Amino acid sequence: MSTNNTKTVERLADPSRRRFFRGRVKTKHELRLPWVINEAVFTSGCTQCQDCISSCESNIIVKDEDGFPKIDFSLGECTFCNKCIESCEQPLFSGVFTEENTLKNKKAWPVTLEISDKCLAKNNIYCQSCRDECETSVIKFNYLNSSIPQPSLNDLDCTQCGACIKSCPQDAIAFNFDQTTV
Repeated sequence: MSTNNTKTVERLADPSRRRFFRGRVKTKHELRLPWVINEAVFTSGCTQCQDCISSCESNIIVKDEDGFPKIDFSLGECTFCNKCIESCEQPLFSGVFTEENTLKNKKAWPVTLEISDKCLAKNNIYCQSCRDECETSVIKFNYLNSSIPQPSLNDLDCTQCGACIKSCPQDAIAFNFDQTTV
């Protein structure tokens, strides 16, 4: 246990041991706070104080099963207000997070947006709810070989805000970790 001012913070002693005894040897990749250097650095530096959870204006940061904060886009979108980073007990942009001067050219997470075959439009049912939520017009719908327009992605322009994920009625949209970071 560690104390932060007057608040007591509990941290799991060894999450990998707990996963082992639950029969889950391999760690599931989670979306952590934006611009985290990597999973190992984050989990070793995070004190699980939950300040980032309480400071999130979108309420999309939740605890994972090991007590670490993770992003849950099914609850809403990220506004990139950086309040989670500013509230972190770690010194701002040192240790756990990417340095501030490199953020302009770096995506918040090492992921790509994908639309699965559960998509209503891919199943010939008219739906464009994800496109309507996408402010940067990353998701477009075009008529291909169907009477229903089909989704296409321009992942390079994606801000990774996650607005499209919550809007999908079929849970067909997700961020998948890039293979180079897995």
